[in-house]
Amino acid sequence: MRKKRKTKEAKEKKFKHLTRADRLSMERMLCAGVGVLEIAKQIGVHNTTIYREKKRGEYMHRNSDWTETKCYSCDMAHKDYKRAKARKKKTEKVREDTDFIEFIEKMVLVEKYSLDATLMFIQQQGLQFKTQVCLTSLYNYVKRGVFPNITLRDMPYKKSYSKKKKRVQKRANKGTSIEKRPEVVEERIEFGHWEMDTVVSGTEGKGALLVLTERKTIYDLVEPLKANTMEEVVRVLNKLERQYGVKHFRKLFKTITVDNGAEFMDVEGMEQASRGKKRRTKLYYCHAYSSWERGSNENQNKLIRRHIPKGEDISKYSMVEIKKIEEWMNQYPRKIFRHRTSWELFQEELRLLN
Repeated sequence: MRKKRKTKEAKEKKFKHLTRADRLSMERMLCAGVGVLEIAKQIGVHNTTIYREKKRGEYMHRNSDWTETKCYSCDMAHKDYKRAKARKKKTEKVREDTDFIEFIEKMVLVEKYSLDATLMFIQQQGLQFKTQVCLTSLYNYVKRGVFPNITLRDMPYKKSYSKKKKRVQKRANKGTSIEKRPEVVEERIEFGHWEMDTVVSGTEGKGALLVLTERKTIYDLVEPLKANTMEEVVRVLNKLERQYGVKHFRKLFKTITVDNGAEFMDVEGMEQASRGKKRRTKLYYCHAYSSWERGSNENQNKLIRRHIPKGEDISKYSMVEIKKIEEWMNQYPRKIFRHRTSWELFQEELRLLN
């Protein structure tokens, strides 16, 4: 019985929280050269508590002779303890807000939103929760495991800063180089200038998607291709021309910027109207291995990959499913547009165009 009582007492000592008075005593004893084991005995805690506490309040003290010594500050340690306690209390409060937890998880896992876009959506829709956090705090809560069903692995693509070997272009572009593209296109001040690329299936699939991104509004058109070929790209552009009408197509698609992929080699077929001899748009080609020159399009392709992961056969997705992805992309709240969507901005530009 006595043995059990001693063990219980030892556990109580082990988990005792230090007070400011304890920290003052600890600082005094450390300055006097008292060892950690003796300090733990005097204060009544486990020696590992003293080691952790020593590290918490450690700082470099500069002496009069300009040498530096590691010292312990009870004030610094106590402030850090209070901050950690307040943070823990706030974390527990967030855990209790089940409506907020479930909503965040739904937006990330089901709606494929980033945490940033989720907070913008909450503000845009005027939703009210007990919990109100900034983006940094929200990421910290994910790291701490506040959300039972999401981790940082569920977050969208993160930038990679690894250095890549610079590759040199060996042959001239098929069409007009991006170097000759008007400056007004680069500045994104005029509507009707697009970037175009394809999203392809895995090795087992044949289907692909043609993705056009309007540079000013970041509005997307996503069209299925039976194969990633020149003929299919021209076919879809002809389809869009019929859909909008030749005159309206020229106003809407003033220029299109593409890379040097084989599917974009039919310059004449893409530029010339399907009916008549007039040109319907102007193509500009990026430098080889310079996908950043049509960065808006690249970023939008990553949004598509949240719904269609790499390696999947795109031909298995129906037109309805593809158009739902297109709608999702255009309804995605944009920080650069002060939480407005590309769809809203595109509709405004269309009204001005008419």
